[in-house]
Amino acid sequence: MKKLLLTVVMVALVAIAGSANADDASVAPFFVLEGEAVSQDFIGLVPEGLRVYGHIRAVVTDGLFAGATASGIDYLLFRHDGVGVIDARWLLVDADGATVAITVKGFMGEPFPGFLEAFLDPTFEPGDVDIPSHGAAWFQTMAPQYAFLNHTVFGFTGSLNMAQGVIRMIGRSLAP
Repeated sequence: MKKLLLTVVMVALVAIAGSANADDASVAPFFVLEGEAVSQDFIGLVPEGLRVYGHIRAVVTDGLFAGATASGIDYLLFRHDGVGVIDARWLLVDADGATVAITVKGFMGEPFPGFLEAFLDPTFEPGDVDIPSHGAAWFQTMAPQYAFLNHTVFGFTGSLNMAQGVIRMIGRSLAP
């Protein structure tokens, strides 16, 4: 009987904690970043695929860091299947001058056979479409108001429009 009661109590506690986490998801810290690809360095074909370094400049338009600027490099790799592998390092500076280093890792697009060959064609023109992206972001800072970021991770979704050079990203804390 004690085991049954203990089991019921444990299930109830897990259910309460789970619903609290779901309720907190709407108030979890988030940010919306909008920016542009300022320039790119075309590295070319490497064993893993096609390497391009994209230099980014952006502004946080909503949420945590609203009004802050961000700049950095995405060490982008397009794999042989056409999927983009995001590996970016950004520096964010808020209105008060506090700095936050951000590491972003994720994926862009879906498998697209023949993408590398098309991209390498001198007549290639990227389509005016938003390529979806998703992944995670980690932070490092010594600014006291952002100290909680040093031990959490944000999930993100977003897009890149290669024709316009426009980047959009929405990040939300995954911390319970």
